[in-house]
Amino acid sequence: MDELRELVFIVTKQKLRAASLLTVKALQPGPLSMRLYDLVAEGKVENDEQAMAALYGGKAKMVSYQRIKKSLRLYLVQMLLVIDLNLPTYNPRQKAYFDACKKWGAVKVLLGKNAHRSVLTLSAELLRTALRYDFIDLALDMVRALRLYYGSIEGNLKKYERYGKQVKTLEEILYFENLAEDLYTDLVIRFVNDKSTKRDVPAVARKYFEKLEKALSKYGSYRLHLTGRLIEIIIYTSVNDYKKTIAICDKAIRFFDAKNYVANVPLQAFLYQEMVCYVQLRDYTRGRKAADRGFKLLEMGSFNWFKYQELLLLLSLHSREYQEAYTIYKKTVKHRRFNGLPDGIKQIWKIFEAYLYYLIQVGRIVPDDPETVISRIRIMRFLNDLPIFAKDRRGMNIPILIFHILFLVLTKRHDEVIDRMEAIQKYSTRYLKKEDNYRSNCFIKMLLTLPDQGFHQTAVIRHAEKNVKRLAEVTLDFANQSHDIEIIPYEDLWQMALDSLDNTIYKPRLRKGKEA
Repeated sequence: MDELRELVFIVTKQKLRAASLLTVKALQPGPLSMRLYDLVAEGKVENDEQAMAALYGGKAKMVSYQRIKKSLRLYLVQMLLVIDLNLPTYNPRQKAYFDACKKWGAVKVLLGKNAHRSVLTLSAELLRTALRYDFIDLALDMVRALRLYYGSIEGNLKKYERYGKQVKTLEEILYFENLAEDLYTDLVIRFVNDKSTKRDVPAVARKYFEKLEKALSKYGSYRLHLTGRLIEIIIYTSVNDYKKTIAICDKAIRFFDAKNYVANVPLQAFLYQEMVCYVQLRDYTRGRKAADRGFKLLEMGSFNWFKYQELLLLLSLHSREYQEAYTIYKKTVKHRRFNGLPDGIKQIWKIFEAYLYYLIQVGRIVPDDPETVISRIRIMRFLNDLPIFAKDRRGMNIPILIFHILFLVLTKRHDEVIDRMEAIQKYSTRYLKKEDNYRSNCFIKMLLTLPDQGFHQTAVIRHAEKNVKRLAEVTLDFANQSHDIEIIPYEDLWQMALDSLDNTIYKPRLRKGKEA
């Protein structure tokens, strides 16, 4: 269903109507397939079960449903090659890419038909576009076609040798592009569903970058500089050197700004990395400036748009712009493409929802529709509804655990906090070391003083003082942890926790079978 939803988002009804004038009637799928299209386009179904119920009135017809779903998918894929993707919303490089892909396909068909004269003209035209916009793989294919023509058909030695040299150069550039992409992916795959600190990353990233450094100096390739500089950034983000990271981002942004086209994706990526740094530095002004420029390069509802929203919400929380964070949350989860996001991304937003709910309860946010956007019922389900991070003990499981403690304290469920004390202490000892997530370790120890001191505010402040000082010594910009572990700075959460206490000592209830 996610694949179909994605295709429907691209091949809109307006585009289908425009394309229908150019298509053969026989290509169109049956009425049930188009009914399924309407259901997905209008957001009336979110999964296959709902779609089958809507189409067949609750009578399951899996075989028939799979057939019409496949028919619709094939139709939409065909329409991708017919509809006009040359829209005002696309920048020149995107327009050039879509046009080049269509012509590239035409060249392949012509080659298969031995129409070499037609290939000659189209390949030369396409090569100019490919070189201008750094479509190296496409350019290499065109140069090979030209070399083949002048070497085996026309017998033009001069042009054959010229294109032969160009083939070798482009092959080398493409080799380093692919190498950089492979090395970068090998680094980032470790963090997709596991946010814990990886101690080997700085050394591995530096080793990988050294393999690319000479090529980066020699070639001005788009893909090479995108992934190569991202690897260089990881060297420093993995050791929390945010100032050096910002310097590399600025260097990369200048490189892509100098291109004769707008390099949307790289600029988005490096502005995003700058935002990460500004979150840790709690610099809302410069972080917001980077975000505003990034959003101008993004299509609303794209995957990167959601990632920007995620980081902007974190930036707002770290800068105590809580009402702004609430506004960002509402705008994001109400977007019609939100439900199509990967589960890991959606579950991060569930964690955000929990913390925003806490901020509402402690009076830091004034909601306008708390029961529709942030629901108490969903919060109650929250703690048992995050399977992606269930084994991420040193990563995103940390903010989940902390929220649970804070929520129980706020709602005066003191006995439940006491019941969890032993398990929390074991968790802290086993998973939270000084080298990894030290701030989280300090903060959980601070929270554990609450039940130890009978939830008496003055006593808690006195006994937590040692860990409060330790927390202050390791600030966010020096903490060895992923930037999204600490949803709200622990210093701020600690003050909120203290505000929810009074100076009355809580006496635990008597347990059955135990004497007072």
